[in-house]
Amino acid sequence: MNSILIAILEILIAVGLIGFWIYFFLVENKNPEKSKVYLGFERSFPVPDLGWATPSLIIAAIGLLSEQPFGIFFTITSGSALLFLGLLDISFNIQNGGYTTNIGDTIMNLFINLVCIIFGPLFMIFAWGQL
Repeated sequence: MNSILIAILEILIAVGLIGFWIYFFLVENKNPEKSKVYLGFERSFPVPDLGWATPSLIIAAIGLLSEQPFGIFFTITSGSALLFLGLLDISFNIQNGGYTTNIGDTIMNLFINLVCIIFGPLFMIFAWGQL
C-alpha cells in the first residue's frame, strides 16, 4: 500500500468523523427516542474525535502527501486513536444493545466500528513499516 492511498483514506475518515458529528448534533441529539445513557455516551466523543483523531488524521495525510517524517508519526497516532475509539464504542454497544436497536442504527454502528478497528491497525502497520 502506498502513502498516497493511506493519505486519501485518512482524509476520508477525517471528513467522515466531521460529518458524523454534524449529523449527530442536528439529528440524533434531538431524537426523544434516544436513551439518556446513549446520548451521554455519545456526547463524550466529540472532544476526542474532533480534538485529536480528526486533526491527527489530517496532519498525517498532509505529512504523507508532502513526504515529511511527521506524516509517519501522525499516521501511527491517528491509527491508535481510531483503534481505541472503535474498541470503546464496540464495548459500549455490546453492553447496551447498540447492535440490536433499529436496522439503521445497527448498520451505522457496525460501519463506524469496522472502519475504526480495520483502518486503525492498518495505519499503524503501514507507518511502522515505513520506519
